[in-house]
Amino acid sequence: MIRLFCLILFVLGNLSAQNLTIGTAGMPLREMKTLTGKESPYFNDQFVRSKVTGQNNKGLTLEALRYNMVNQQVEYLNKDVVYEVQDSLNSFTITDSVGRLHMFEKRVVPAGPGFFEVLITGKLGLLKHYSGVERELQDWYTKKKVHAIVRTAEYYFEKEGKTQLFVPSRKNVLELMGDKAKDVKSYLNNNTPDFGNDESLKELFEFYNSLN
Repeated sequence: MIRLFCLILFVLGNLSAQNLTIGTAGMPLREMKTLTGKESPYFNDQFVRSKVTGQNNKGLTLEALRYNMVNQQVEYLNKDVVYEVQDSLNSFTITDSVGRLHMFEKRVVPAGPGFFEVLITGKLGLLKHYSGVERELQDWYTKKKVHAIVRTAEYYFEKEGKTQLFVPSRKNVLELMGDKAKDVKSYLNNNTPDFGNDESLKELFEFYNSLN
């Protein structure tokens, strides 16, 4: 505890240095420019208190973080200057705009590394990946071309250490959970889950994980 407290003081005490580090991974930070657009690239526009783990899985609580979904980086605020954390985090917690807590962990998929919200853990896990792309769109009212951030979210399942894209539907659920097809089909008939809703999918995955 004393060692962790000293580490926090060390990090906070050296935030004004040119070569910044964060957490316990010792990776540098660099000043970055904030992306602009009609829709925010951030999971939550506000910088919030967060618990993070570095590449050595040691934890640290930091006061002002936010998650940029466009470049899959976490940003740190210090004295009105924004810095980008470069590949030094394995996980972090963050609240959304209404104060709900979310847990994100780093995964590596064919498209490259990124942060995934952990919705369900167990023999069959459920993850959600947020992303954003800057595009030129036409403003509906003025008819002028504008640059905007288009945000998307995709689900992934995690099984036996593999993370794969998952498009929720009755057919895909029965295929994914085929070893318990009879029980899962009965659940689907009795509950009619909303395949586009986080809570509904979480209940379905929890049901599957509860089966022997």
